Formats: sequence, C-alpha cells, structure tokens
Amino acid sequence: MKKLELDPRTKLALLVIVNVCAFTTTSIYFEAATVLLLALLLTACGCPKLATLWAAVFGTLVGIQFLVLPHLPDVLVSPFFIMAVFARKVLPCGMVGTFILKTTSVRSIMVALSKWHVPRTFLIPLAVTIRYFPALREEYSHIRDAMKLRGIRGPLKKIKCIYLPLLNSASQTADELSAAAITRGIENPAPKTSVLDVRFHAQDYACTAMAFVFLASVLAARYGLMA
Repeated sequence: MKKLELDPRTKLALLVIVNVCAFTTTSIYFEAATVLLLALLLTACGCPKLATLWAAVFGTLVGIQFLVLPHLPDVLVSPFFIMAVFARKVLPCGMVGTFILKTTSVRSIMVALSKWHVPRTFLIPLAVTIRYFPALREEYSHIRDAMKLRGIRGPLKKIKCIYLPLLNSASQTADELSAAAITRGIENPAPKTSVLDVRFHAQDYACTAMAFVFLASVLAARYGLMA
C-alpha cells in the first residue's frame, strides 16, 4: 500500500493544533479521539509500529488512572494522578513530534519554512540545532561500543565514561556543524533553489481541514463545559 506523503508545513501545523487541543480539552474522550486519529495518520504514513506503541502507552496511562489509582492509599493517589494526567496531555504532542522526526528530513523542513518566509536569523540556528542532536546520538553510540569492547560495567563507571566524553565533544560538534553550514553557503542572502518538490497537495489540504474541524470541536466543547 502506498504511504501517505505530507508536506512538512502540514506536519508543523498539526504539531501546533495538537498542542492546543491537548492542553485545551478536559475530556478523556477527546484525548482518546486525538490519539486514535494520530495513530491512524501515523499508520497511513508508514509508521504502524510507532502508532501501536503510542496507543499502548495511552491505554496504559488510562488504565493506571481508572483501574490502579482507585485502589491506592490517598497519600499516593495525588502525585500519581498528576503524573498520569500530565503524561497523557503531552502524549499527542510526542506522537506528532516523533512522526516529524521519523518522516521529515532537515532539508525539507528548511525549504518549507523558507517558503513561509521565515527569517534567516531563525532558520540558521534551527538548521544547526536540528543537526546537532543526531551528531550527539552518533557520538553516544560510538562511546557505548567502545565501552562494550573494553568491558566497562557498573553505573558509576558508565556515567563517567559516557557523559564526560559527551561534554567534551559537545562544543567541538557545535563548531563543526556551524563550519559545515557556513561552507555550504547557509549565510548567503541570495534566494536558494531546491530539488525537493515541497508544496501542498490534496492530502495536505484534507488533513489540515480535518485538524481545524477537530480543534473547533474541542474549543466548542470546552466553552460549553465552562458555560
């Protein structure tokens, strides 16, 4: 089955809309509907395992709130209830965030934001920042492989052998990424071309329209409850 392809701007708009919905609604039914719709979207875009994982996490949090917490002592209910509710609130945001990271390249995000006429004073730091974390993750994997070869065990030794080299290489990695971006002409004010076909298609309009309809439903229910 052909995967659904979305414009990076559609994904960024979804991230904003989902954040508003998640922290506006007080109904667990709307929260469940948000997770369900996002899970279907992730599945259509070729991420079924990611969708199943997030749906399972949401189901676990709901089960903890309604099946486990009523049987705990009162002194434990309050902190665990707050943790479960807050985790459930940020879960849809995490779904869209991981979806963007899994399915969108840094270059396509930059091209999409350029079409939105986002200032270069924002684009340049963003481009360096987005590439910074994968570089650190790669460095972390190299450190772990070296630790396995040397047979380093124990939590204290692991902390010393992981975080100290990461801290030492953090500034060097930032300098290298900045130099690479400058070498590729990121500071050149001239308009840039791209081989990527970044534009809205029918699925982008449909997905964005559905997101706004869902947002309107959440706001209407919220104001209705407040009235």
